[in-house]
Amino acid sequence: MKNDVIINWEYSGKKDFVNGTGAYLEERILGYVGSLIIPCVLVVLNLNGELQWNIYQIVIGVLLGFDLGGGMISNALNSGKRFYHTEAKQDEGKSGRILKNHLLFAGIHVQPFVVGLVFNNMDWLYGLLWYLIFMTAAITVHKTPLYLQRPVSMMMVLLAVLINTFLILPIEGFGWFVPVLFLKIIYGHMVREEPYRKNL
Repeated sequence: MKNDVIINWEYSGKKDFVNGTGAYLEERILGYVGSLIIPCVLVVLNLNGELQWNIYQIVIGVLLGFDLGGGMISNALNSGKRFYHTEAKQDEGKSGRILKNHLLFAGIHVQPFVVGLVFNNMDWLYGLLWYLIFMTAAITVHKTPLYLQRPVSMMMVLLAVLINTFLILPIEGFGWFVPVLFLKIIYGHMVREEPYRKNL
């Protein structure tokens, strides 16, 4: 039956801050496959000459793509929702408490500065503007009542896409950056949603 669903907030097992403790194998596979997509595209673009990055930029770009692409998928996993929207357990220590603080977790995402500095000739303004927009969106979703969080987060993503398209134009090779960052954190991480278990 379509309505025969299992919602379960409990988890156990080896700590997994990436995909959420207790993730099924297929959930982990989805997260890791997601982390490879952007790096593969960036490497191909550099190999065929569409991007002219030096080795330092390639390494940083690949790491950014790995983190953001994988995080966008992992934060959408049921295991991720279950893990990040429950209280930190004692064995998760300080790292667990920090990562489960949604505004603090958003705040450590300083990638806009990295992109501006490394890929746009030390452009602090690009990083600062996007970081302020990003944190404003995170605070907005955090302060929104739960029943409106999902649509408000998607409105923040929509506004970010429009700003990225018409106002603060993306740096070459990073047209994907703002949409993926906002989907990873503003929608994926900030919004509490029911975590489903598979029917066995």
